[in-house]
Amino acid sequence: MKRIILLSVIAWLTLSFVSAQKLLDIYKSGPVRLVADKTYGAKNDWGSLFNLYYDTLRRDVGRETEKKIILAPDGSLFMSHRNRHEIWKFGPDGNFIKAIGSKGGKQTQFPMMPNVNGIVDGKYFFTNDVNGRMRFFDLNGNFFKAITLDYMTQGFQPLDNGMILIEGNVMWKNEEPGTRNTVYRWRHIIVRLNIYSGEEKIIYEVFEQGDMRVINAASKDSMRMEVIPPPDGKIYLPNYMIFRRPVFVLLKSGQFFQFDRRYGEVKYMNSAGKEISRFKLDITPVEVTEKDALEHYESVKVSVSKSIAIARSRRDSTIISRGERGTTPGTVIMAFPNSDNSIKSGEKILSNIERLKDINSYFPHLPYFSNIIVDDEGNLLVFEFTSAEEKQSNIFKVIAYDENGRQLARTSFICDDYDLSFSESRFVISKGYVYAIAKLKNSSGMPLRLVRFRMTN
Repeated sequence: MKRIILLSVIAWLTLSFVSAQKLLDIYKSGPVRLVADKTYGAKNDWGSLFNLYYDTLRRDVGRETEKKIILAPDGSLFMSHRNRHEIWKFGPDGNFIKAIGSKGGKQTQFPMMPNVNGIVDGKYFFTNDVNGRMRFFDLNGNFFKAITLDYMTQGFQPLDNGMILIEGNVMWKNEEPGTRNTVYRWRHIIVRLNIYSGEEKIIYEVFEQGDMRVINAASKDSMRMEVIPPPDGKIYLPNYMIFRRPVFVLLKSGQFFQFDRRYGEVKYMNSAGKEISRFKLDITPVEVTEKDALEHYESVKVSVSKSIAIARSRRDSTIISRGERGTTPGTVIMAFPNSDNSIKSGEKILSNIERLKDINSYFPHLPYFSNIIVDDEGNLLVFEFTSAEEKQSNIFKVIAYDENGRQLARTSFICDDYDLSFSESRFVISKGYVYAIAKLKNSSGMPLRLVRFRMTN
């Protein structure tokens, strides 16, 4: 008994010390090492809890690693277990408590794979899915209410008094002037939602450049779709979508940032959607090398050649009708009538593929950053976009900024024992600790875990 009490006191003192030490001091003191707390979740049988992990590596049932986590005020943790259509609650000690919800169409159920996204007023956690359905539950898992939005959602930030700041996006259709073409682009919106009244207000909008064009949209017989290339004609690595799409970071104050991955530019907006200031990230982006160009060339060549081979095999496939409506028995039906178009498209790409070897064909650098996280002390952590070699070493470069764009510290995060994915939904910083869904290296059993890391130098 004395030993248990002594260990508890030591654990409490350690937690108190970590909580008292400012995160900024840790960032300034050199590389931040993430050391797993082996007592956290010690009673969990990960092989049983995450037993669908290996299935998700073989088939598309919702990746087992795509789990979002949020922390409640009392230290308990909620996790999206998407491929089970459930939300799981873990106690402050990291041990599993209960599963909430199930697959279905009732208000207390989830018709599509849910994500858990935050806690409102300290007493309701909420989920969403790809169709804008939001479900609210109290911290014991009892259903509170449902709200359905008419736009897709990308990010959430609970505010006070039942308010939530939401990043939404809607596919926007425009006619191309002087043509019969239709161009599709994304409209990104920032919305304030009152969960009690259901009132929504758009406070900001910005349009992304169009990425898809429908030729002769008015004619069903002759219309076709094509991708709109970048205006500068350059090849972007990893792809142009990452560069052109704005990145928003929503703050507890109701203010927000808009980031540009291509140029490293940042806009700081107030709670009414008006610009306060702007600055540029103090980052030198990673240059694209000739090695990168050649690797991209080989990757595209293999991928396109494989697609052509699949299309040819499908084109040659036939099925014999057994009297389906509108046919006569014995009729030969082409199984994949669009295979010829796929083959022509692939062959066209291969005819121009030598351009991919030329370094001058590429936009000169990778994106300015990969992810941005706000810690619980309000520091803005910008993770630089790293090279493949740096990713393999599990070292992640980070710059800490304040809300005015002033650089506070430059550091790196290092984890020796786990493979990590840094994103605000799977990497939560609270009171000197990091909570994450991570994979244990060199594991003989289930590698996936819910882990609490202590931040140290």
